Amino acid sequence: MNKNLAIYIYKKYIDLIDRKEFKKLIFSFGIKYFKYINVKINLPNSRFFFGKGKILELKKIFKVKKYNILLININLKYLQEYNIEKFLNCKVFNRTSIILNIFKNRANTNYGKLQVKLAYLKYLSTRLVNRWTHLERQKGGIKFIFGPGEKQIEIDRRIIRKKIRNINNKLKKNIFQRSNSEKLRNKFNIPKISLIGYTNSGKSTLFNLLTNRKYYCEDNFFSTLDIYIKKILFFSFKYNVLLSDTIGFIRNLPKDILDIFKNTLQEINKSKLIFHIVDVSNVNYINNINVVNNILSKINILNIPIVLVMNKIDKIKNCYKKIDFNINMIPYRIWISAKKKIGIKYIYDIINFYFFYSMKNYKIIFPINLINKVKKKIYKYIFIINEWIYDNNKNYCMNIISKKKYILYLIKKYSFIKIIG
Repeated sequence: MNKNLAIYIYKKYIDLIDRKEFKKLIFSFGIKYFKYINVKINLPNSRFFFGKGKILELKKIFKVKKYNILLININLKYLQEYNIEKFLNCKVFNRTSIILNIFKNRANTNYGKLQVKLAYLKYLSTRLVNRWTHLERQKGGIKFIFGPGEKQIEIDRRIIRKKIRNINNKLKKNIFQRSNSEKLRNKFNIPKISLIGYTNSGKSTLFNLLTNRKYYCEDNFFSTLDIYIKKILFFSFKYNVLLSDTIGFIRNLPKDILDIFKNTLQEINKSKLIFHIVDVSNVNYINNINVVNNILSKINILNIPIVLVMNKIDKIKNCYKKIDFNINMIPYRIWISAKKKIGIKYIYDIINFYFFYSMKNYKIIFPINLINKVKKKIYKYIFIINEWIYDNNKNYCMNIISKKKYILYLIKKYSFIKIIG
C-alpha cells in the first residue's frame, strides 16, 4: 500500500486558500490518505530544491514512516525532481503532473483524451534531460562500419515530436468538424451560451439541470474536462438555444496546460452570452472571480455580455434568490442555487432578455386583493426589479422590465392594471 507525504512550499507566509486548494487537488487526484506538512523555502537549492538540512530531514522521515510518494504544490525543475526521487527513493508528483493525472481520469471524449495526451507529451518533452543512465550512443552504420549514432535522449525526443505531430493532425480534423457544426448553427441563427467559472463552482450541475442531462458531476476539481454542447429545454418557450459547459479554472493553472486547452477555450468566443458561475459559499469567491477574468483576458474574450451567476445561495444564511440590474436596467448578476433549483427562472429570464425580448422599464399598480389573479402571468414572463405595498395596503406596485407588447396584452386582459410614472 502506498504511503503519501504532501509538502506545501511557501516563501513569506502560508497561503491558507492555496493550501486548501492543494489538498483538494490531491483528493481529486485520487489520494485520500496522506501526511501534510508545510515547508518554508527562501532560496531554492539547485540540486534538490530543498536545502541540505531539509533534504536530510526528509530522508529520515521517509525511512522511518516508509513513505513512497511525495506530492508537492509547485513545479520543480526536472533535475531537482530526479535527484529527490533518487535520494528519497520515492515517486514525486508536482503541481502540473497532479493536474495532468486528474485530466487523464476526467477525459471522456476522443477530443478530450487527445488534448490530455498532447499536454502530457509536451510536458514530458521538456523533462528528458538525464532521464536515463544508458546515454551511450547507439551504434550506427552499415555492416561492420560503426560510427557515432544518436543518443537515447535524442531518439526519444524524435519519437515524442512525431507523436505530437500525429495528435495535432487528429485535433485539426476534429476542430474542422466542429467548425462545420458551428457554421450550421450560424446558418439557422441558433444562439449559444457558455458556462464558465472557477472549478467546482456548480457549472455541471446547472448544465445538467437546464439540458436535462446526467453528465459526470462531483464535488471535486475538474469534474468536467470536455466541452459539452446541448440544447436548453425551455419550460415555456419553443426557441432553440445551445448551452456549452467548459473546463473549470483554477489558481496558478500551469501555462503549458492553458496553452494546450486554448483551442477548447476559444469555443467561448463563439458564444452570444456567457454565464460566469460563482460559488458564493466559498469565502474566497471574489478572488476566484478575478482568476477567471484574468484567464478570459488571456484568450481574448471580446464583446460578449457576461452575467454573473452567484450559485449555492442555499449554503449562505439570509441569502435569497434575486436579480441585480445596472444603472441602464440591464441584468448583470443573479443569485440562485442550481442544486436546490432555487431561482432557476432567472436563467430563463436572462436568456429571454438577451435573445427574444425587446425590454423596457415600467411601473404598474393594481388592487392588492387581485394579486393572486395576475401573479402567475406576471412572474412567468416579466422581470420584477422590486415590488411593494402602496396606499395603506390597498394597492400593489411593481417596478418591472418587459416587452411593450406583453404589457399592453396584460392591460387589455386585466383592465385593473395601470401603468404609472
